[in-house]
Amino acid sequence: MGALAVAVIGSTLAPVTAQAATPEGISVVGGKTEAVFDYETAVRERVFIPVEGVDQDRDGVTDVTAIDIIRPKESDGALKVPAIIDPSPYYTTVGRGNESQLLTDNDGDGAADLFPLFYDNYFVPRGYAVIHAQMDGTGNSTGCPMHGGEGDIKSMKVVIDWLQGRVPGYDSEGAAQTATWHSGKAAMIGKSYDGTLSNGVAATGVPGLTTIVPIAAISDWYRYSRTNGIRHNTNYPAGLSNNVTNPDRKDLCAPTRDEMNLVDGDETGDVNAFWDERNYQNDVDNVKASIFAVHGLNDDNVRMSQFGEWWSALAENNVPRKVWLPRLGHVDPFDARRAEWVDTLHKWFDFWLMDVQNGIMSEPQATVEMQPNVWQDAASWPAPGTENVSVNLAGTEAGAAGDLLLAPGTGAETLSFTGPANAPNETSLITAPEGQQGTRLTFLSEPLTKDLRISGTPIVNLSASLSQGQSNLAAMLVDYGTAARTPRGTGDGVQNTANRSCWGAQSQYDNACYLEVERRTATADFWRASRGVLDSSNRDTLVDGQATPVTPGQKYDFEWPLEPYDQVFPAGHRIGVVVTTNLSGFVAGTPSATVTVDAKQSSITLPVVGGLAAAAAAEGLGAPAPSTLSFDLGGQGAAIEPQTVAYGSTPVEPAEPSDDDRIFAGWFADAGFTVPFDFTAPLAADSTVYARWFTVAQATTTVEVTASDTTVDQGDTVTLTAEGFDADGTSLGDVTDLATFTSSVATDVIAGNTVTFPTASPHTLTATVGTATGSVLIEVTPAAVPTPDPTAPPVDGGATPAPPVTGDPAAQPPVLIGGSGLPVTGAAGMIPLGTAAAVLLLAGAAFMMLRRRQRLAAASTTADGSSSSEEV
Repeated sequence: MGALAVAVIGSTLAPVTAQAATPEGISVVGGKTEAVFDYETAVRERVFIPVEGVDQDRDGVTDVTAIDIIRPKESDGALKVPAIIDPSPYYTTVGRGNESQLLTDNDGDGAADLFPLFYDNYFVPRGYAVIHAQMDGTGNSTGCPMHGGEGDIKSMKVVIDWLQGRVPGYDSEGAAQTATWHSGKAAMIGKSYDGTLSNGVAATGVPGLTTIVPIAAISDWYRYSRTNGIRHNTNYPAGLSNNVTNPDRKDLCAPTRDEMNLVDGDETGDVNAFWDERNYQNDVDNVKASIFAVHGLNDDNVRMSQFGEWWSALAENNVPRKVWLPRLGHVDPFDARRAEWVDTLHKWFDFWLMDVQNGIMSEPQATVEMQPNVWQDAASWPAPGTENVSVNLAGTEAGAAGDLLLAPGTGAETLSFTGPANAPNETSLITAPEGQQGTRLTFLSEPLTKDLRISGTPIVNLSASLSQGQSNLAAMLVDYGTAARTPRGTGDGVQNTANRSCWGAQSQYDNACYLEVERRTATADFWRASRGVLDSSNRDTLVDGQATPVTPGQKYDFEWPLEPYDQVFPAGHRIGVVVTTNLSGFVAGTPSATVTVDAKQSSITLPVVGGLAAAAAAEGLGAPAPSTLSFDLGGQGAAIEPQTVAYGSTPVEPAEPSDDDRIFAGWFADAGFTVPFDFTAPLAADSTVYARWFTVAQATTTVEVTASDTTVDQGDTVTLTAEGFDADGTSLGDVTDLATFTSSVATDVIAGNTVTFPTASPHTLTATVGTATGSVLIEVTPAAVPTPDPTAPPVDGGATPAPPVTGDPAAQPPVLIGGSGLPVTGAAGMIPLGTAAAVLLLAGAAFMMLRRRQRLAAASTTADGSSSSEEV
């Protein structure tokens, strides 16, 4: 492999272009690709891809990822095909599938001819390439496995990079190999570690990874081998890495395993840098590939929290997704619901990799197995209509089982137990719930009268004190009632039969027929639906170095989630919660701690489909507590006392509050005043109703304007008043002082609510209050022209008016103008213009009128007496 590492330098990468439609040459009938390519003659090859920057065996040489490829021989020509990749560390050690198949080169030509699982048999004839990628340090790859760390993920990411032409690849002789046959689209699929690697690669956001199908996969390695500060095992990273390493490389990789033992944090069980690197949820924002997840509800190996937290984060980022939740353990759906799984997976790959528009993304997003072999589709998961409901862990009397109640209990205020010294089997703690309460506390509902379904993550809220500085705390949610169950444990709910079914084509070395399985069922009187644990020192944080012991005897609020679950508690069954300390499957904490629980303040939050109404209707949890309706008046008006409202009853609408400066504008359910409060609806939870207040200006929606007079003379003044009305037409009184008045005529003089009119015309006067307006029309008529008084004294008081002119004007004596005593003659300098201008203008106007009349008279009659229009 050293020669391969040298060959990386100076290599030329062939670009690969993604296809925008179903590749040419692919046959699609009825919305599905058809098997038209020969499996026997398919191309089988092995390519080695250097993983730049990764040297996990610490030998100074770049690690190399080996991939085995099988693809239609037509892809050596014009056919472009997408790739289905199963990334795995198990191909040459543990094996894959229900029959532990190994990747095998039977004919010794350097390329695999037995590909585990059915993917190659089924999809290669339909125009897909199938690639079995071997994780760093496993199979034919070099390096050492490091428990899903950055190097392991890079060793799988380079497969996508090679397909896209971004990094080089080589054959066993060192000759460059390029994926000229690739269409540009690729999927990753696999169960357990294989699906985990798929999640990890998707979290890098690598371009060219179109979709992933993680089955029973991990999304956060810390939460796989620890739960809230409590370990499930010891030195697990090194142990798992040793299991997947080929025997001939175990000694080489021993230092790497020792390195992991030093940094895995077993001494605390908390999250350190080693674990943070292996939390793919940290990078969920990078995920661009669509996701079809499958996870067993009863999987106690890779628990449901690995799916639940990942799924929620994907939903927040609007990643296209689909999910199956079988009521099984760590099982591939091929070994549980084979025909339906192959058909659905076929449609998924056809849609995302071949661009076949088959409608799969319009189908329900979630498919959940509600009871053995009974499946239910839903638009999403958790089930639509799910709401969190708080159920009280209520005491009855010391030494007796407590109650599960929607309302606070009236029994014992505190309950105590001393946890077991070891980690007992959970069955012993669940059995006989009304029996001993010395090493546990049980809380029970009454028998339900209706089915009640939970869907999602229950959360325990325990108010308690401890007798010592540390203790594990554990809780289990239990269905008490006889029913047929799919048991956990051996076979994870399934077992092989002697029959086989065939799925695809086969070759001399690769058989397409697989053992059929059947469902295990057993009748049991109780069923542990979910469980969860917490190290009391990690009540506030999981960060390494920040855990703190409790003070013995001091009460704390401990909160921790149980595993996500989906369960119908049938009518006639009882819901139970069991609280203890140490639990099987977890490394025990400090033994024999006495836990004193506040039975008035402790609860479990259940994700109930239908919410509180459904929980109340099932009746076994008692009637919900009354609700309190509080009134927030926003600092205005007189305070209103809260109302206590029985569950299912409606509150009483109080009298409208009043305030000197504000107008009440209604009750609302939110502080933003977007949703009016409905006093006719039953109150189901403590609520606050908010009073909305308006200023008069805000409340005014219409304005009526009145003027002191609507017809006035030019130069007159009117006084305006304004009255406001709200949206209901109720008068808000005189709003003149709040109004702004404007006019349609710019020359009007506005002073407050008075308007003076220099101009004669119609005037529209408008009052504006807030956003409301109102107008009034005022008719302004022209002022009368005064008639001159001939007896009035001279304008400037010095001269006597000239007498009227009679006879021949030329014979008249000069007229004295003004007080100068100067006669009016032809001499211009004889007229003092300052005092005589008005008189001269009037005289000129009179003369022009006289001449006009003379011309009109002359034009009206010709010399022969006829009419004429000719101007003289």
